[in-house]
Amino acid sequence: MRGATEAINLVAQSWGRQFIGKDDEIVITWLEHHANIVPWQQLANEKGARLRIAPVDDSGQILLDEYTKLLGSKTKLVSFPQVSNALGTITPARQIIEAAHAAGAKVLLDGAQSVSHMPVNVQDLNADWFVFSGHKIFAPTGIGVLYGKEALLNEAPPWQGGGSMISDVTFERSLYQSAPARFEAGTGNIADAVGLGAALDYVSKIGLQRIEEYEHQLLIYATKLLNDIPGLRIIGTAPEKAGVISFVLDGHKTEDIGTALNREGIAVRAGHHCAQPILRRFGVESTVRPSLALYNTCEDIDRLIAALGRIATYRVPY
Repeated sequence: MRGATEAINLVAQSWGRQFIGKDDEIVITWLEHHANIVPWQQLANEKGARLRIAPVDDSGQILLDEYTKLLGSKTKLVSFPQVSNALGTITPARQIIEAAHAAGAKVLLDGAQSVSHMPVNVQDLNADWFVFSGHKIFAPTGIGVLYGKEALLNEAPPWQGGGSMISDVTFERSLYQSAPARFEAGTGNIADAVGLGAALDYVSKIGLQRIEEYEHQLLIYATKLLNDIPGLRIIGTAPEKAGVISFVLDGHKTEDIGTALNREGIAVRAGHHCAQPILRRFGVESTVRPSLALYNTCEDIDRLIAALGRIATYRVPY
Protein backbone atom coordinates (compact mmCIF):
# COMPACT_ATOMS: atom_id res chain seq x y z
CA MET A 1 0.00 0.00 0.00
CA ARG A 2 1.09 3.58 -0.66
CA GLY A 3 -0.67 4.64 2.54
CA ALA A 4 -3.93 4.64 4.48
CA THR A 5 -5.78 6.33 1.62
CA GLU A 6 -4.93 3.61 -0.88
CA ALA A 7 -5.73 0.91 1.69
CA ILE A 8 -9.21 2.33 2.34
CA ASN A 9 -9.83 2.62 -1.39
CA LEU A 10 -8.75 -0.99 -1.88
CA VAL A 11 -11.30 -2.22 0.65
CA ALA A 12 -14.00 -0.01 -0.84
CA GLN A 13 -13.33 -0.99 -4.45
CA SER A 14 -12.64 -4.67 -3.84
CA TRP A 15 -14.64 -5.94 -0.87
CA GLY A 16 -17.16 -3.12 -0.99
CA ARG A 17 -18.13 -3.59 -4.62
CA GLN A 18 -18.57 -7.30 -4.00
CA PHE A 19 -20.58 -7.21 -0.79
CA ILE A 20 -22.35 -3.85 -0.50
CA GLY A 21 -25.49 -3.38 -2.55
CA LYS A 22 -28.57 -1.24 -3.01
CA ASP A 23 -30.14 0.00 0.24
CA ASP A 24 -27.25 -1.32 2.37
CA GLU A 25 -25.76 1.13 4.87
CA ILE A 26 -22.23 2.29 5.62
CA VAL A 27 -21.62 4.07 8.94
CA ILE A 28 -18.81 6.58 9.41
CA THR A 29 -18.39 9.45 11.89
CA TRP A 30 -18.07 13.23 11.90
CA LEU A 31 -14.38 12.80 12.79
CA GLU A 32 -13.28 11.41 9.43
CA HIS A 33 -10.36 12.45 7.28
CA HIS A 34 -11.55 12.94 3.69
CA ALA A 35 -9.86 9.63 2.82
CA ASN A 36 -12.43 7.85 5.00
CA ILE A 37 -15.36 9.76 3.50
CA VAL A 38 -14.86 10.02 -0.26
CA PRO A 39 -14.29 6.30 -1.06
CA TRP A 40 -17.49 5.37 0.81
CA GLN A 41 -19.44 8.20 -0.85
CA GLN A 42 -18.31 6.95 -4.24
CA LEU A 43 -19.22 3.37 -3.38
CA ALA A 44 -22.62 4.37 -1.98
CA ASN A 45 -23.40 6.41 -5.08
CA GLU A 46 -22.36 3.55 -7.34
CA LYS A 47 -24.28 0.86 -5.48
CA GLY A 48 -27.30 2.79 -4.28
CA ALA A 49 -26.23 2.33 -0.66
CA ARG A 50 -26.71 4.86 2.14
CA LEU A 51 -23.96 6.66 4.05
CA ARG A 52 -24.85 7.35 7.68
CA ILE A 53 -22.86 9.59 10.03
CA ALA A 54 -22.34 9.09 13.77
CA PRO A 55 -22.41 12.48 15.56
CA VAL A 56 -20.00 13.92 18.10
CA ASP A 57 -20.56 16.02 21.21
CA ASP A 58 -19.22 19.52 21.81
CA SER A 59 -15.87 18.13 22.97
CA GLY A 60 -15.37 16.15 19.77
CA GLN A 61 -16.10 12.68 21.14
CA ILE A 62 -18.40 10.23 19.38
CA LEU A 63 -21.87 9.96 20.93
CA LEU A 64 -22.00 6.21 21.46
CA ASP A 65 -25.74 6.07 22.11
CA GLU A 66 -26.44 7.88 18.86
CA TYR A 67 -23.93 5.70 17.01
CA THR A 68 -25.59 2.48 18.16
CA LYS A 69 -28.98 3.79 16.99
CA LEU A 70 -27.56 3.90 13.45
CA LEU A 71 -26.75 0.19 13.47
CA GLY A 72 -29.19 -2.35 12.12
CA SER A 73 -29.77 -5.20 9.74
CA LYS A 74 -28.87 -2.99 6.76
CA THR A 75 -25.49 -1.98 8.20
CA LYS A 76 -22.77 -3.71 6.21
CA LEU A 77 -19.73 -1.67 7.23
CA VAL A 78 -18.54 0.70 9.95
CA SER A 79 -15.41 2.71 9.20
CA PHE A 80 -13.90 5.19 11.68
CA PRO A 81 -10.60 6.58 13.03
CA GLN A 82 -8.90 5.41 16.18
CA VAL A 83 -7.61 8.97 16.57
CA SER A 84 -8.97 12.08 14.84
CA ASN A 85 -6.32 13.77 12.73
CA ALA A 86 -7.96 17.20 13.13
CA LEU A 87 -8.83 17.16 16.85
CA GLY A 88 -6.69 14.43 18.41
CA THR A 89 -9.77 12.71 19.88
CA ILE A 90 -9.13 9.09 20.85
CA THR A 91 -12.28 7.16 20.00
CA PRO A 92 -13.63 4.25 22.09
CA ALA A 93 -12.59 1.85 19.36
CA ARG A 94 -13.29 -1.40 21.17
CA GLN A 95 -16.88 -0.42 22.02
CA ILE A 96 -17.55 0.83 18.50
CA ILE A 97 -16.20 -2.37 16.96
CA GLU A 98 -18.10 -4.65 19.34
CA ALA A 99 -21.37 -2.85 18.64
CA ALA A 100 -20.80 -3.07 14.88
CA HIS A 101 -20.05 -6.80 15.04
CA ALA A 102 -23.12 -7.38 17.19
CA ALA A 103 -25.16 -5.84 14.37
CA GLY A 104 -23.49 -8.14 11.83
CA ALA A 105 -21.34 -5.41 10.22
CA LYS A 106 -17.68 -5.47 9.26
CA VAL A 107 -15.32 -2.79 10.60
CA LEU A 108 -12.45 -0.84 9.09
CA LEU A 109 -10.33 1.03 11.64
CA ASP A 110 -8.26 3.98 10.40
CA GLY A 111 -5.06 3.91 12.43
CA ALA A 112 -3.14 6.60 10.54
CA GLN A 113 -3.09 8.90 13.58
CA SER A 114 -2.82 6.25 16.29
CA VAL A 115 0.13 4.05 15.31
CA SER A 116 2.82 6.55 16.32
CA HIS A 117 1.09 7.68 19.51
CA MET A 118 0.00 4.48 21.29
CA PRO A 119 0.29 0.68 21.28
CA VAL A 120 -2.16 -0.95 18.84
CA ASN A 121 -3.11 -4.63 18.97
CA VAL A 122 -5.26 -5.38 15.93
CA GLN A 123 -6.21 -8.85 17.11
CA ASP A 124 -7.28 -7.57 20.51
CA LEU A 125 -9.34 -4.76 18.93
CA ASN A 126 -10.79 -7.34 16.50
CA ALA A 127 -11.18 -4.90 13.60
CA ASP A 128 -11.71 -6.60 10.27
CA TRP A 129 -9.31 -4.20 8.55
CA PHE A 130 -6.75 -1.80 9.98
CA VAL A 131 -4.90 0.78 7.87
CA PHE A 132 -2.11 3.28 8.39
CA SER A 133 0.44 5.34 6.49
CA GLY A 134 4.15 4.83 7.04
CA HIS A 135 5.07 8.50 7.17
CA LYS A 136 2.91 8.89 10.27
CA ILE A 137 5.31 6.61 12.12
CA PHE A 138 8.56 8.13 10.79
CA ALA A 139 8.88 5.93 7.69
CA PRO A 140 9.25 7.32 4.14
CA THR A 141 6.21 8.63 2.28
CA GLY A 142 4.49 6.41 -0.27
CA ILE A 143 4.31 3.29 1.89
CA GLY A 144 1.61 2.03 4.22
CA VAL A 145 -0.21 -0.99 5.58
CA LEU A 146 -3.52 -2.74 5.09
CA TYR A 147 -4.11 -5.42 7.72
CA GLY A 148 -7.14 -7.59 7.09
CA LYS A 149 -8.58 -10.84 8.32
CA GLU A 150 -7.42 -13.55 5.97
CA ALA A 151 -10.86 -14.87 5.04
CA LEU A 152 -12.11 -11.38 4.13
CA LEU A 153 -9.05 -10.67 2.00
CA ASN A 154 -9.40 -13.97 0.16
CA GLU A 155 -13.09 -13.57 -0.60
CA ALA A 156 -12.56 -10.13 -2.13
CA PRO A 157 -11.50 -9.89 -5.78
CA PRO A 158 -8.22 -8.18 -6.71
CA TRP A 159 -8.59 -4.51 -7.52
CA GLN A 160 -5.57 -4.34 -9.86
CA GLY A 161 -4.29 -6.89 -12.34
CA GLY A 162 -0.76 -7.69 -13.43
CA GLY A 163 2.24 -9.69 -12.42
CA SER A 164 2.80 -11.26 -8.99
CA MET A 165 -0.90 -11.40 -8.09
CA ILE A 166 -1.69 -14.36 -10.36
CA SER A 167 -1.12 -18.09 -9.96
CA ASP A 168 -1.83 -18.87 -13.62
CA VAL A 169 -2.83 -16.95 -16.75
CA THR A 170 -4.15 -18.08 -20.13
CA PHE A 171 -5.83 -15.96 -22.78
CA GLU A 172 -9.16 -17.32 -21.58
CA ARG A 173 -8.87 -16.75 -17.82
CA SER A 174 -6.64 -15.77 -14.89
CA LEU A 175 -6.33 -17.49 -11.51
CA TYR A 176 -5.33 -15.33 -8.56
CA GLN A 177 -3.00 -15.85 -5.63
CA SER A 178 -4.29 -15.96 -2.09
CA ALA A 179 -3.93 -12.84 0.04
CA PRO A 180 -1.84 -10.83 0.42
CA ALA A 181 -0.27 -11.51 -2.99
CA ARG A 182 -3.61 -11.11 -4.83
CA PHE A 183 -3.47 -7.39 -3.98
CA GLU A 184 0.18 -6.88 -4.94
CA ALA A 185 0.13 -6.44 -8.72
CA GLY A 186 3.43 -5.26 -10.14
CA THR A 187 6.74 -4.55 -8.47
CA GLY A 188 6.28 -3.43 -4.90
CA ASN A 189 7.76 -0.36 -3.26
CA ILE A 190 10.67 -2.35 -1.89
CA ALA A 191 12.93 0.47 -0.75
CA ASP A 192 10.24 2.27 1.25
CA ALA A 193 9.03 -1.05 2.70
CA VAL A 194 12.52 -1.51 4.12
CA GLY A 195 12.26 2.03 5.51
CA LEU A 196 8.92 1.23 7.09
CA GLY A 197 10.40 -1.84 8.74
CA ALA A 198 13.24 0.24 10.16
CA ALA A 199 10.77 2.83 11.48
CA LEU A 200 8.69 0.15 13.19
CA ASP A 201 11.82 -1.32 14.75
CA TYR A 202 12.77 2.17 15.95
CA VAL A 203 9.51 2.93 17.76
CA SER A 204 9.29 -0.63 19.06
CA LYS A 205 12.72 -0.33 20.61
CA ILE A 206 11.74 2.90 22.37
CA GLY A 207 8.39 1.41 23.36
CA LEU A 208 5.01 2.76 22.25
CA GLN A 209 3.74 2.71 25.82
CA ARG A 210 6.60 5.00 26.83
CA ILE A 211 5.93 7.22 23.83
CA GLU A 212 2.24 7.47 24.72
CA GLU A 213 2.98 8.40 28.32
CA TYR A 214 5.59 10.98 27.34
CA GLU A 215 3.41 12.63 24.71
CA HIS A 216 0.48 12.74 27.14
CA GLN A 217 2.55 14.82 29.55
CA LEU A 218 3.52 17.16 26.72
CA LEU A 219 -0.15 17.44 25.75
CA ILE A 220 -1.17 18.40 29.29
CA TYR A 221 1.64 20.97 29.46
CA ALA A 222 0.83 22.52 26.08
CA THR A 223 -2.94 22.59 26.62
CA LYS A 224 -2.62 24.47 29.90
CA LEU A 225 -0.36 27.13 28.40
CA LEU A 226 -2.41 27.54 25.23
CA ASN A 227 -5.56 28.08 27.28
CA ASP A 228 -3.82 31.04 28.97
CA ILE A 229 -3.40 32.94 25.68
CA PRO A 230 -6.17 35.56 25.32
CA GLY A 231 -8.41 34.97 22.33
CA LEU A 232 -7.14 31.45 21.67
CA ARG A 233 -9.73 28.67 21.43
CA ILE A 234 -8.84 24.99 21.28
CA ILE A 235 -11.05 23.03 18.89
CA GLY A 236 -11.65 19.55 20.28
CA THR A 237 -11.48 19.05 24.03
CA ALA A 238 -12.37 15.38 24.47
CA PRO A 239 -11.06 13.88 27.73
CA GLU A 240 -9.06 11.26 25.80
CA LYS A 241 -6.73 12.84 23.26
CA ALA A 242 -3.49 12.01 21.46
CA GLY A 243 -0.74 14.57 20.90
CA VAL A 244 -2.66 16.80 18.49
CA ILE A 245 -4.02 20.26 19.33
CA SER A 246 -6.12 22.37 16.96
CA PHE A 247 -6.80 26.01 17.73
CA VAL A 248 -7.95 29.33 16.34
CA LEU A 249 -6.92 32.80 17.50
CA ASP A 250 -9.31 35.74 17.44
CA GLY A 251 -8.46 38.32 14.80
CA HIS A 252 -5.91 36.19 13.00
CA LYS A 253 -6.18 33.94 9.95
CA THR A 254 -4.84 30.46 10.53
CA GLU A 255 -2.60 30.60 7.45
CA ASP A 256 -1.05 33.86 8.71
CA ILE A 257 -0.33 32.25 12.07
CA GLY A 258 1.26 29.27 10.30
CA THR A 259 3.45 31.59 8.23
CA ALA A 260 4.50 33.61 11.25
CA LEU A 261 5.41 30.48 13.23
CA ASN A 262 7.33 29.12 10.27
CA ARG A 263 9.48 32.25 10.25
CA GLU A 264 10.45 31.39 13.80
CA GLY A 265 11.34 27.82 12.92
CA ILE A 266 8.19 26.33 14.46
CA ALA A 267 6.46 23.74 12.28
CA VAL A 268 2.68 23.49 12.50
CA ARG A 269 -0.05 22.77 9.98
CA ALA A 270 -2.60 25.45 9.18
CA GLY A 271 -5.68 24.63 7.11
CA HIS A 272 -8.62 22.25 7.09
CA HIS A 273 -6.43 19.15 7.58
CA CYS A 274 -8.46 17.20 4.99
CA ALA A 275 -11.24 17.06 7.57
CA GLN A 276 -13.68 19.81 6.60
CA PRO A 277 -16.88 18.28 8.07
CA ILE A 278 -15.59 18.06 11.64
CA LEU A 279 -14.13 21.58 11.58
CA ARG A 280 -17.43 22.94 10.28
CA ARG A 281 -19.16 21.08 13.10
CA PHE A 282 -17.29 23.51 15.38
CA GLY A 283 -18.00 26.54 13.24
CA VAL A 284 -14.57 26.99 11.67
CA GLU A 285 -13.09 26.40 8.23
CA SER A 286 -9.50 25.91 9.34
CA THR A 287 -7.31 25.65 12.42
CA VAL A 288 -3.67 25.78 13.41
CA ARG A 289 -2.51 22.31 14.46
CA PRO A 290 0.70 21.64 16.37
CA SER A 291 1.39 17.90 16.54
CA LEU A 292 3.45 16.50 19.39
CA ALA A 293 5.83 13.59 18.97
CA LEU A 294 8.46 11.69 20.90
CA TYR A 295 11.20 14.12 19.78
CA ASN A 296 9.43 17.21 21.17
CA THR A 297 10.21 18.77 24.55
CA CYS A 298 8.66 21.25 26.96
CA GLU A 299 11.18 23.77 25.63
CA ASP A 300 9.65 23.38 22.15
CA ILE A 301 6.24 24.13 23.61
CA ASP A 302 7.60 27.16 25.46
CA ARG A 303 8.89 28.54 22.14
CA LEU A 304 5.47 28.00 20.56
CA ILE A 305 3.69 29.74 23.42
CA ALA A 306 6.09 32.70 23.36
CA ALA A 307 5.65 33.09 19.60
CA LEU A 308 1.86 32.90 19.86
CA GLY A 309 1.95 35.48 22.62
CA ARG A 310 3.74 37.86 20.28
CA ILE A 311 1.38 37.08 17.40
CA ALA A 312 -1.67 37.64 19.58
CA THR A 313 -0.59 41.25 20.27
CA TYR A 314 -0.31 42.20 16.59
CA ARG A 315 -2.52 42.33 13.55
CA VAL A 316 -1.24 41.03 10.24
CA PRO A 317 1.11 41.55 8.54
CA TYR A 318 3.49 40.27 11.19
